[in-house]
Amino acid sequence: MELKQALGRRIKTLRELRGLTQNDFAAELDRSVDAVSMIERGLNWPSIATVERMAAALNVSTTELFNDLGTTGPTNGQDLVVVARELLAKLGQPELEVAVATLEALARKSAAASAVHP
Repeated sequence: MELKQALGRRIKTLRELRGLTQNDFAAELDRSVDAVSMIERGLNWPSIATVERMAAALNVSTTELFNDLGTTGPTNGQDLVVVARELLAKLGQPELEVAVATLEALARKSAAASAVHP
């Protein structure tokens, strides 16, 4: 996946998780709905100023917008890294420990399967 498309998917996923429509989001950014749509579809890069406004409107850091960008494959249109982070942030300590143990087990299983079927 191209970085522009990955960034667009990330922004769209965060916007939807925040319950913002494209109209609301565009108004907060002082941009047109068409401009937001083109960024979300990976057709245009946002300017630095727009990235900063987007991060603020989505309540994330600019680093979070770009961290691990493009590391996931095709999905149902959501950025699964973002969805996972959002869900993990909602967990209490005991549930977080279970989630981490589960992820570790899945990672070991995936590594073992990759070793068998390179």
